[in-house]
Amino acid sequence: QHSLCPDNPAQLLADSFLLNQCSHSMRYFHTIVSRPGLGEPRYMEVGYVDDTQFVRFDSDAETPRMEPRALWVEREGPEYWEEETRRAKGLEQTFRVGLRTLLGYYNQSEGDPPKAHVTHHPILKGDVTLRCWALDFYPAEISMTWQRDGEEQTQDMELVETRPSGDGTFQKWAAVVVPSGEEQRYTCHVVHEGLPEPLTLRWGKEEPPQSTVSIMAIIAVLVLLGAVAITGAVVAVVKMRRRNTGRKGQVWFSLSPF
Repeated sequence: QHSLCPDNPAQLLADSFLLNQCSHSMRYFHTIVSRPGLGEPRYMEVGYVDDTQFVRFDSDAETPRMEPRALWVEREGPEYWEEETRRAKGLEQTFRVGLRTLLGYYNQSEGDPPKAHVTHHPILKGDVTLRCWALDFYPAEISMTWQRDGEEQTQDMELVETRPSGDGTFQKWAAVVVPSGEEQRYTCHVVHEGLPEPLTLRWGKEEPPQSTVSIMAIIAVLVLLGAVAITGAVVAVVKMRRRNTGRKGQVWFSLSPF
């Protein structure tokens, strides 16, 4: 039996009569992959006519755009590729939102808040460098700015790239040079999804990290209970270990009388 269906998809798409006489398929496959500690999720899209791949989009490409994977589709004009790239990037954002929602269902969307503090470094000519540190945070997205009397010092601020800590978390710092004696006019502002609200820090006035406060409170309670229940001193040993991912912690308490 002679088939009216051509092997060339370009001819098929161009001929409405053949489209009515033949059975073919056009399918798109979408994939998004989370990668904690390595940046944004990777989104990929491939298109097939029958069993032949003809287009591909990869968010990890140097210049993410929809690209041809078959000779016959390379003849399409620039408007086609611009429109296909816009469509793919729109779907990328949709899939990222869906991935965050899915992670939330499995309680995997919580972020680790940064442990932030300010250090003081005298330099020449009577100036000092104030360096604002953010440590042990996840995910990598974070905003750090310095303000002088409430005005941002973007032009005069040194900001390093976010760096991995090696345990699944990240670190970053922002520095500004200020006249000696004017340190209290400068504030560091840290915004991260793991924080219930943005942090504001000054040199010498930052709050102790939350984990330190919690450990001190636990030790105080244990010592108080030991003083009531046991004659003599009680030593509370608090051991904290984190998993390799840096996502969760486990706490053991050991009470030992002298």
